[in-house]
Amino acid sequence: MFQRVQTKEDHFWFEQLWGDFCEERNLMFVERNLTPSRFLLVEENHYIGTVECISYKTPEQSNSEFFYPFSENEYIQGLKNVYEIGKLSIAKTSRGRGQFKQLATILFIYALEVKAEWYIAVVTKRMYMYLRSLGFPIEPIDDSFAINDKLQGVPVRIHVMKGLTHMYSLKEFRDVIQGNAHAQALIKENSKKIMLTR
Repeated sequence: MFQRVQTKEDHFWFEQLWGDFCEERNLMFVERNLTPSRFLLVEENHYIGTVECISYKTPEQSNSEFFYPFSENEYIQGLKNVYEIGKLSIAKTSRGRGQFKQLATILFIYALEVKAEWYIAVVTKRMYMYLRSLGFPIEPIDDSFAINDKLQGVPVRIHVMKGLTHMYSLKEFRDVIQGNAHAQALIKENSKKIMLTR
């Protein structure tokens, strides 16, 4: 389950969780865009994760651009309706319990709401390998690089409709999506664009 960040208290918990994750991974807490759409992952009435989505327009307002120069990459230039994914985290005590499916559902719903065509992100090499193992159509746009002495980052782009179609083809993701009434309404509304199969 998840909720949109709307209140001051929601923002407090979002920043607390993301701050803890940054401290654990020795990441810099970057805040270049002041109008993101933020979501909290909820389990048993506790906040356990974060994800943020932002329209990618100018490099100066991009959190992802802080880590990698997307604006200079030939595979990004010319793309339309690009959104960046950032601040994706799951609390240490909640990892390895299938929570990523909920985060993916948030991204599924958000993409349909804003009619995103592409997502860009810097993901950890481990996350990249995990998504590739699921057959997810995530495209690296450059070589991996050291974020710090513990983490390797991979700059990627994701074609939203290919990603949504692939997610829906995997039973464990489809079950979560089908369990969300808002996601189902968005699928119905966009049915001409999405070829979803079981």
